[in-house]
Amino acid sequence: MRLPAALAVALAVGTIASLAGASGPTPKTTLDVSAARPKQGEVVVVTLRNPAPLSSATLSDGTREFAMEAVGDGRTYRALLGIDFESAIGQRKIEISAVGNEGGAVHAARTLQVRSGKFPTQKLKVAPAYVEPPAEELARIAQDREHVRRVYAAADTRRRFEAAFQRPVESGSHGSFGVRRVFNDQPRSPHDGVDLAAPEGEPVVAAAPAVVALAEDLYFSGNTVILDHGRGLFTFYFHLSAIDVRPGEEVAGGQRIGAVGATGRATGPHLHWGARLHGARVNPLDLLELPPWPAEPPPAR
Repeated sequence: MRLPAALAVALAVGTIASLAGASGPTPKTTLDVSAARPKQGEVVVVTLRNPAPLSSATLSDGTREFAMEAVGDGRTYRALLGIDFESAIGQRKIEISAVGNEGGAVHAARTLQVRSGKFPTQKLKVAPAYVEPPAEELARIAQDREHVRRVYAAADTRRRFEAAFQRPVESGSHGSFGVRRVFNDQPRSPHDGVDLAAPEGEPVVAAAPAVVALAEDLYFSGNTVILDHGRGLFTFYFHLSAIDVRPGEEVAGGQRIGAVGATGRATGPHLHWGARLHGARVNPLDLLELPPWPAEPPPAR
């Protein structure tokens, strides 16, 4: 039986619509962030998802540029972005430039709204030599700073951490990250870590797998250990009473690296624990909230 023309057209349109609905919308490239309104000092997880595998992806925030890491089959790339605790408040644009396995460029962008960390001011009393160092110590202080700068400039490109980080000592935090310090009525640099209260000699462990990048006595931070976790991420441990590792040594997460002390510019026994991510000074407590990170994702196909 021959259908009327109007009904035939309606059925044809319905068939096309049904086929379109079955296939669904065309997949798109997406760029997700764990915090669209991060605070100064916050660690942000950035995730790029693409319909087809990619061979590489690079993240830029206007001042830094670094490679992202493939996850799974190469359709997903991920990176950690640090918001320095003295970053300007306001909008910050992040951009991703990627290359597909078959060639061709992929671009994605997001705008973050950086919020104030609302850091308080703290007044402390310390030995005068740690506020106005004697002339004979100035050369040593300059050498310390240059040494630390070189350590951070030589970051390992291979990520060594997998699961979430752990506290280096079992104690509470004084909530001192970002505090504006005034020593003996003299303003000094903001506090770039958290102070973990613990008794003298309490074991200090590595927060995650790493290579020991520095292990020595420095003028201001006393007995100091800096760990390189790879992918631009470092953690540091100040004022130790003892150092139990050597530069170049590989350490496991939870392995003892030293003991709590009060060496350097300290008002009493405690651990100063801090973190740097691609040069940004970030709150190390954020590392405790990171999602699991695959150790060796399969190569993109």
